[in-house]
Amino acid sequence: MGLFTTRFRSAWLTATLALAAAAAGSCGGDGRPPLFQASEDAGTAGTGGTPLIDAALLDGPPPADVELCGNQLIPVAIDRPNLYFVLDRSGSMAEAQTGSLNKYQSARVAIADVLRSVGHRVRYGAAVFPGSGGSIPGCGTGVEVFPTQQGDPSSYAEQQKDGPVLVALLNTLAKLPPAGGTPTSATLGALAPTLAALEGKTFVVLATDGGPNCNIDASCAASDCQLNIEGLTINGVACQAPVNCCAPGFNGGGPLNCVDGPVTEAAVTNLANKGIPTYVVGMPGSEVYSSLLDRLAIAGLTARTTSPSYYAVSDATELSVALKEIGVQVAISCSIELDFEPEDPKLVNVYFDKKVLPQDIGDGWKWTGPTSIEIVGPACDKLKSGDVFEVQVVGGCPTTVR
Repeated sequence: MGLFTTRFRSAWLTATLALAAAAAGSCGGDGRPPLFQASEDAGTAGTGGTPLIDAALLDGPPPADVELCGNQLIPVAIDRPNLYFVLDRSGSMAEAQTGSLNKYQSARVAIADVLRSVGHRVRYGAAVFPGSGGSIPGCGTGVEVFPTQQGDPSSYAEQQKDGPVLVALLNTLAKLPPAGGTPTSATLGALAPTLAALEGKTFVVLATDGGPNCNIDASCAASDCQLNIEGLTINGVACQAPVNCCAPGFNGGGPLNCVDGPVTEAAVTNLANKGIPTYVVGMPGSEVYSSLLDRLAIAGLTARTTSPSYYAVSDATELSVALKEIGVQVAISCSIELDFEPEDPKLVNVYFDKKVLPQDIGDGWKWTGPTSIEIVGPACDKLKSGDVFEVQVVGGCPTTVR
């Protein structure tokens, strides 16, 4: 959210104003938390990871105590997408949300929820913004804090346990408390080469609680000044027309508080042109920037069919639901490709979590080609709910037909 623009946003202190004014104008306000300060392990690129899990552990043979008729596992072609979280940790993310959690903590919980459902089906990574570097405190370009890697085997989810990869991600995010501004465009631009270099299809999830700012080259009228948009009072001056609190030299405001819309939209478009869609999640506090978030979702090629085009959430529960919906779209398909054609298609069965799914063109599965199976009807809905952890295709016994 805005660098210094709401109850919990970080602000320039008087001493910092003097240091930054020559660069881009000053920002700040009365009674706001101190500026961003680097915390322990404040997000060095490439930290927080764990060794990759052997892919053979995923979708492997059934345990000895589980009877799958035939027990001739037919490998499923696995093309794991990359699910990459770009998480706002600006000062306003410290605002209280549900219960004792603030918005940033709620986002961490929601990420855990979705990855418990689909983490074994994807590779995932994460970046946060702002970072701890940069010439202007609180406006450092965001950095990758968790390199993209394969999620934990499904056995952890089935046992309702968190595996080592998910634990490492959550611990990494927990070390990065909210502080500073919202350098969204610079962060997406800096991440673009890393994201483009990932193997397979990549999807970005951008979660933010406000409009982007921190562009040192920005200038704007009052209509695009976050301080004016949110109706704040800075150093006793109401940010209302004709006053422009983003004017250069404005005491406690300045151009860094301009909404950095066009540049951020261009950064999202750049990712889309590289084949990387961006899902946009607007957390509480972002409502006044809904038109911009709509444009970002459209530019990111993920616009919803209903209004708004982005995922607008009002509390922690809605955030978890939205992230799970996105995760399921990215990770789960009802179309299954086999690595090879079975010798006899009449001796093949499909299992959901070790339970046979009857062949049925209305609710079950059907062949769509020699090596292609489609899950159909309510069975497809169940799979896409994220509550099915493992799908296995097994040969050697007559097909169970509904």
